[in-house]
Amino acid sequence: MEEEKREEIKLKGEIEITHRDKDGKVIEKEIVKNLIVNKGKEFAAKLLNGVVTNFFDYLQIGTGTTGPTVTNTALETYYSEGAAACSYEADYKARLSYTFGFSESVTITESGVFDGPQVGPPNMFARQTFSGKVMSSGESLEVVWTVTAG
Repeated sequence: MEEEKREEIKLKGEIEITHRDKDGKVIEKEIVKNLIVNKGKEFAAKLLNGVVTNFFDYLQIGTGTTGPTVTNTALETYYSEGAAACSYEADYKARLSYTFGFSESVTITESGVFDGPQVGPPNMFARQTFSGKVMSSGESLEVVWTVTAG
């Protein structure tokens, strides 16, 4: 009897957060696993067959501290967003990155991936919280999300 063959594809990934000072020197770098939310799973399936056509190409950051759950549809406390630089890396990886600049002091503790800007509102693909990054004027925070299919 031939062994039953099944195909399984899972989406998983991580978020890398790099805090840089005014001169571009790295203050801190942190890598944490991401959480793909229910809405993200739904829209990934709808993208596959063209039921929706909006790509997940926006990154948001915020100041919320409540851990992510699969039912999240927005950041806890939105602060800023940017259109991500999107690319494909070998071995089935989607990469989204954006560098946020700051003109005030604020502590950033969360990030998310969305299919458009804050107005709308957009659909969330993934969300994660991380240790607080205390930002000051002139500093930057590079946020890189990597999602692997496999």
